[in-house]
Amino acid sequence: MNNENKMLRLVLSDNNLSSSYEYSTDDFASVDEALRSDNPVIVAIAKIIRGVNERSDKSTQKEVYNEVFNYLNQNIL
Repeated sequence: MNNENKMLRLVLSDNNLSSSYEYSTDDFASVDEALRSDNPVIVAIAKIIRGVNERSDKSTQKEVYNEVFNYLNQNIL
């Protein structure tokens, strides 16, 4: 298991998060699987993990923020 997938499992294992957004941690073994989820919150978490892992400098982290922000606005609101 790579670091991205470990981080995903750790975040998704939060009891408050899983009960609020009704998912099972076992449904998502990898970031790639999470990115294909129908649950916008799961996809947003995967996008953050993937974006932070791939882009370490501050200017590109702003791009990750904008991507996730726009994704959530389009899929939740």
